[in-house]
Amino acid sequence: MWSFRGVISAAAFLALAGTAQAQSLGDGIKAFKPFVVEHAGKALAGAKELQSAVKAGDAKAAQAAWIKSRRGWEAIETVTAEVFPDFDRKVDPWPDAKQGYHAIEAALFAGKLNEVGTATDLLVANIGAFEKKVAKARFRSQALLNGVSKLAYEIGESKSKGGESPYAATSHIDMQENVEGLEACWKLVFESVLKKRDVKLANLIHDKIETLEKLVAVDDIKTLDQHAVHVGGEELAALMQEAAPKLRLKTAKLEDEDEGEAKDKK
Repeated sequence: MWSFRGVISAAAFLALAGTAQAQSLGDGIKAFKPFVVEHAGKALAGAKELQSAVKAGDAKAAQAAWIKSRRGWEAIETVTAEVFPDFDRKVDPWPDAKQGYHAIEAALFAGKLNEVGTATDLLVANIGAFEKKVAKARFRSQALLNGVSKLAYEIGESKSKGGESPYAATSHIDMQENVEGLEACWKLVFESVLKKRDVKLANLIHDKIETLEKLVAVDDIKTLDQHAVHVGGEELAALMQEAAPKLRLKTAKLEDEDEGEAKDKK
Protein backbone atom coordinates (compact mmCIF):
# COMPACT_ATOMS: atom_id res chain seq x y z
CA MET A 1 0.00 0.00 0.00
CA TRP A 2 2.50 2.53 -1.20
CA SER A 3 1.17 6.04 -1.50
CA PHE A 4 4.13 8.21 -2.54
CA ARG A 5 2.06 11.24 -1.56
CA GLY A 6 2.56 14.11 -3.94
CA VAL A 7 5.02 12.22 -6.15
CA ILE A 8 3.82 9.25 -8.20
CA SER A 9 1.94 6.08 -7.44
CA ALA A 10 3.74 3.05 -6.07
CA ALA A 11 2.94 0.97 -9.10
CA ALA A 12 4.28 3.65 -11.43
CA PHE A 13 7.44 4.12 -9.41
CA LEU A 14 8.15 0.40 -9.27
CA ALA A 15 7.48 0.05 -12.97
CA LEU A 16 9.86 2.88 -13.79
CA ALA A 17 12.49 1.50 -11.43
CA GLY A 18 12.21 -2.00 -12.86
CA THR A 19 12.54 -3.59 -9.44
CA ALA A 20 10.87 -6.80 -10.63
CA GLN A 21 13.85 -7.33 -12.94
CA ALA A 22 16.54 -6.42 -10.40
CA GLN A 23 19.01 -9.28 -10.38
CA SER A 24 21.42 -7.93 -7.79
CA LEU A 25 21.74 -5.48 -4.93
CA GLY A 26 23.60 -3.20 -7.31
CA ASP A 27 20.61 -3.12 -9.65
CA GLY A 28 18.39 -2.32 -6.71
CA ILE A 29 20.60 0.54 -5.59
CA LYS A 30 20.43 2.06 -9.07
CA ALA A 31 16.65 1.84 -8.88
CA PHE A 32 16.53 3.39 -5.41
CA LYS A 33 18.84 6.37 -5.92
CA PRO A 34 16.29 8.42 -7.93
CA PHE A 35 13.92 8.20 -4.96
CA VAL A 36 16.58 9.74 -2.72
CA VAL A 37 17.50 12.42 -5.25
CA GLU A 38 13.85 13.36 -5.78
CA HIS A 39 13.08 13.68 -2.08
CA ALA A 40 16.27 15.63 -1.40
CA GLY A 41 15.00 18.03 -4.05
CA LYS A 42 11.63 18.15 -2.35
CA ALA A 43 13.28 19.00 0.97
CA LEU A 44 15.25 21.80 -0.68
CA ALA A 45 12.25 23.18 -2.57
CA GLY A 46 10.26 23.34 0.67
CA ALA A 47 13.13 25.01 2.50
CA LYS A 48 13.40 27.68 -0.19
CA GLU A 49 9.64 28.27 0.00
CA LEU A 50 10.02 28.60 3.75
CA GLN A 51 12.79 31.15 3.27
CA SER A 52 10.65 33.22 0.88
CA ALA A 53 7.60 33.06 3.15
CA VAL A 54 9.63 34.15 6.18
CA LYS A 55 10.99 37.14 4.26
CA ALA A 56 7.46 38.00 3.12
CA GLY A 57 6.13 37.74 6.69
CA ASP A 58 3.61 35.05 5.75
CA ALA A 59 3.42 32.74 8.76
CA LYS A 60 0.85 30.35 7.30
CA ALA A 61 2.83 29.83 4.10
CA ALA A 62 6.03 29.43 6.09
CA GLN A 63 4.52 26.71 8.26
CA ALA A 64 3.21 24.83 5.21
CA ALA A 65 6.63 25.08 3.57
CA TRP A 66 8.37 23.76 6.69
CA ILE A 67 6.10 20.71 6.63
CA LYS A 68 6.69 20.22 2.89
CA SER A 69 10.45 20.38 3.31
CA ARG A 70 10.42 18.05 6.27
CA ARG A 71 8.35 15.49 4.39
CA GLY A 72 11.10 15.26 1.83
CA TRP A 73 13.78 14.86 4.47
CA GLU A 74 11.93 12.30 6.57
CA ALA A 75 11.34 10.10 3.52
CA ILE A 76 15.09 9.59 3.13
CA GLU A 77 16.10 8.93 6.72
CA THR A 78 17.22 5.51 5.56
CA VAL A 79 20.31 7.27 4.17
CA THR A 80 20.71 10.59 5.98
CA ALA A 81 22.07 9.44 9.33
CA GLU A 82 23.93 6.40 8.01
CA VAL A 83 25.48 7.81 4.82
CA PHE A 84 25.51 11.55 5.48
CA PRO A 85 25.87 11.95 9.27
CA ASP A 86 27.40 15.42 9.04
CA PHE A 87 24.39 16.75 7.18
CA ASP A 88 22.01 14.89 9.44
CA ARG A 89 23.52 16.66 12.46
CA LYS A 90 23.12 20.03 10.74
CA VAL A 91 19.65 19.59 9.28
CA ASP A 92 17.78 17.40 11.75
CA PRO A 93 19.38 17.30 15.21
CA TRP A 94 17.02 16.47 18.07
CA PRO A 95 16.20 17.15 20.86
CA ASP A 96 18.95 19.70 21.58
CA ALA A 97 18.70 21.51 18.27
CA LYS A 98 20.80 24.62 17.73
CA GLN A 99 20.15 24.56 14.00
CA GLY A 100 17.99 22.74 11.48
CA TYR A 101 14.28 21.92 11.41
CA HIS A 102 13.70 21.78 15.14
CA ALA A 103 15.58 24.98 15.86
CA ILE A 104 13.04 26.67 13.59
CA GLU A 105 9.94 24.72 14.59
CA ALA A 106 8.93 26.15 17.97
CA ALA A 107 9.17 29.82 16.98
CA LEU A 108 7.73 29.26 13.51
CA PHE A 109 4.59 27.53 14.74
CA ALA A 110 4.13 30.23 17.35
CA GLY A 111 4.10 32.75 14.50
CA LYS A 112 7.41 34.36 15.50
CA LEU A 113 8.89 34.77 12.03
CA ASN A 114 11.33 37.40 13.21
CA GLU A 115 13.18 34.69 15.17
CA VAL A 116 13.76 32.15 12.37
CA GLY A 117 15.33 34.08 9.51
CA THR A 118 18.96 33.18 10.19
CA ALA A 119 18.20 29.55 10.99
CA THR A 120 16.11 29.26 7.82
CA ASP A 121 18.90 30.67 5.65
CA LEU A 122 21.27 28.12 7.16
CA LEU A 123 18.77 25.31 6.58
CA VAL A 124 18.54 26.21 2.89
CA ALA A 125 22.32 26.30 2.58
CA ASN A 126 22.78 22.94 4.30
CA ILE A 127 20.05 21.13 2.38
CA GLY A 128 21.35 22.66 -0.85
CA ALA A 129 24.82 21.28 -0.16
CA PHE A 130 23.27 17.94 0.81
CA GLU A 131 21.31 17.72 -2.45
CA LYS A 132 24.50 18.22 -4.47
CA LYS A 133 26.25 15.56 -2.41
CA VAL A 134 23.41 13.09 -2.95
CA ALA A 135 23.49 13.58 -6.71
CA LYS A 136 27.12 12.42 -6.81
CA ALA A 137 26.87 9.75 -4.12
CA ARG A 138 27.40 6.04 -4.69
CA PHE A 139 25.36 4.09 -2.18
CA ARG A 140 26.55 0.78 -0.79
CA SER A 141 24.25 -2.07 0.07
CA GLN A 142 25.65 -2.48 3.58
CA ALA A 143 25.02 1.16 4.44
CA LEU A 144 21.48 0.96 3.10
CA LEU A 145 20.75 -2.21 5.06
CA ASN A 146 22.12 -0.53 8.18
CA GLY A 147 19.97 2.53 7.52
CA VAL A 148 16.73 0.69 6.85
CA SER A 149 17.18 -1.63 9.84
CA LYS A 150 18.01 1.19 12.23
CA LEU A 151 15.10 3.30 11.02
CA ALA A 152 12.66 0.43 11.56
CA TYR A 153 14.03 0.02 15.07
CA GLU A 154 13.92 3.75 15.77
CA ILE A 155 10.28 3.97 14.67
CA GLY A 156 9.41 1.25 17.15
CA GLU A 157 11.74 2.18 19.99
CA SER A 158 11.39 5.97 20.14
CA LYS A 159 9.29 7.54 17.40
CA SER A 160 6.25 5.49 18.38
CA LYS A 161 6.18 7.49 21.63
CA GLY A 162 5.44 10.65 19.65
CA GLY A 163 6.69 14.15 20.27
CA GLU A 164 9.32 14.41 17.55
CA SER A 165 7.64 17.46 15.99
CA PRO A 166 5.30 18.60 18.80
CA TYR A 167 5.03 22.28 17.90
CA ALA A 168 4.12 21.53 14.29
CA ALA A 169 1.90 18.63 15.42
CA THR A 170 3.33 16.54 12.58
CA SER A 171 5.03 13.69 14.45
CA HIS A 172 2.63 11.23 12.81
CA ILE A 173 3.58 12.60 9.37
CA ASP A 174 7.27 12.10 10.22
CA MET A 175 6.56 8.41 10.77
CA GLN A 176 4.44 8.10 7.65
CA GLU A 177 7.28 9.49 5.54
CA ASN A 178 9.81 7.33 7.38
CA VAL A 179 7.85 4.18 6.59
CA GLU A 180 7.38 5.25 2.98
CA GLY A 181 11.11 5.72 2.58
CA LEU A 182 11.87 2.51 4.44
CA GLU A 183 9.50 0.66 2.13
CA ALA A 184 11.09 2.16 -0.98
CA CYS A 185 14.58 1.21 0.14
CA TRP A 186 13.69 -2.34 1.14
CA LYS A 187 11.53 -3.20 -1.84
CA LEU A 188 13.77 -1.64 -4.46
CA VAL A 189 17.13 -2.78 -3.10
CA PHE A 190 16.67 -5.96 -1.07
CA GLU A 191 13.33 -7.68 -1.55
CA SER A 192 13.84 -9.37 -4.92
CA VAL A 193 17.31 -10.63 -3.97
CA LEU A 194 16.09 -12.02 -0.65
CA LYS A 195 13.20 -13.78 -2.37
CA LYS A 196 15.68 -15.86 -4.34
CA ARG A 197 17.33 -17.05 -1.12
CA ASP A 198 14.52 -17.16 1.44
CA VAL A 199 11.09 -16.44 0.03
CA LYS A 200 9.36 -17.07 3.37
CA LEU A 201 11.46 -14.45 5.16
CA ALA A 202 11.09 -12.02 2.25
CA ASN A 203 7.32 -12.33 2.35
CA LEU A 204 7.27 -11.93 6.13
CA ILE A 205 9.26 -8.69 5.94
CA HIS A 206 7.02 -7.48 3.13
CA ASP A 207 3.93 -8.08 5.26
CA LYS A 208 5.48 -6.41 8.32
CA ILE A 209 6.21 -3.29 6.30
CA GLU A 210 2.66 -3.21 4.98
CA THR A 211 1.30 -3.57 8.50
CA LEU A 212 3.53 -0.80 9.85
CA GLU A 213 2.42 1.47 7.05
CA LYS A 214 -1.21 0.93 7.99
CA LEU A 215 -0.46 1.55 11.67
CA VAL A 216 1.09 4.96 11.07
CA ALA A 217 -1.63 6.08 8.64
CA VAL A 218 -3.40 8.15 11.31
CA ASP A 219 -4.69 11.71 11.39
CA ASP A 220 -2.76 12.74 14.48
CA ILE A 221 -0.36 11.35 17.05
CA LYS A 222 -3.14 10.91 19.63
CA THR A 223 -4.83 8.22 17.55
CA LEU A 224 -1.63 6.25 16.95
CA ASP A 225 -1.55 2.77 18.49
CA GLN A 226 1.82 3.34 20.13
CA HIS A 227 2.20 -0.20 21.44
CA ALA A 228 1.48 -1.77 18.07
CA VAL A 229 3.93 0.56 16.31
CA HIS A 230 6.53 -0.13 19.00
CA VAL A 231 6.22 -3.88 18.53
CA GLY A 232 5.91 -3.66 14.75
CA GLY A 233 9.00 -1.52 14.28
CA GLU A 234 11.20 -3.63 16.51
CA GLU A 235 9.98 -6.89 14.96
CA LEU A 236 10.66 -5.53 11.48
CA ALA A 237 14.17 -4.49 12.48
CA ALA A 238 14.84 -7.96 13.92
CA LEU A 239 13.69 -9.62 10.69
CA MET A 240 15.97 -7.35 8.68
CA GLN A 241 18.82 -8.43 10.92
CA GLU A 242 17.90 -12.03 10.22
CA ALA A 243 17.95 -11.31 6.50
CA ALA A 244 21.46 -9.79 6.54
CA PRO A 245 23.51 -13.02 6.19
CA LYS A 246 21.15 -14.27 3.50
CA LEU A 247 21.90 -11.06 1.61
CA ARG A 248 25.61 -11.72 2.31
CA LEU A 249 25.87 -8.60 4.39
CA LYS A 250 26.70 -7.88 8.01
CA THR A 251 23.95 -7.62 10.60
CA ALA A 252 23.15 -4.01 11.45
CA LYS A 253 23.78 -2.90 15.03
CA LEU A 254 20.58 -1.26 16.18
CA GLU A 255 21.87 0.35 19.36
CA ASP A 256 24.51 2.97 19.99
CA GLU A 257 27.61 1.08 20.99
CA ASP A 258 28.95 3.90 23.16
CA GLU A 259 26.01 3.83 25.55
CA GLY A 260 24.65 0.34 25.03
CA GLU A 261 21.14 1.52 24.28
CA ALA A 262 19.25 3.13 21.44
CA LYS A 263 18.93 6.88 21.64
CA ASP A 264 16.28 9.20 20.25
CA LYS A 265 18.09 10.83 17.40
CA LYS A 266 15.27 12.92 16.07
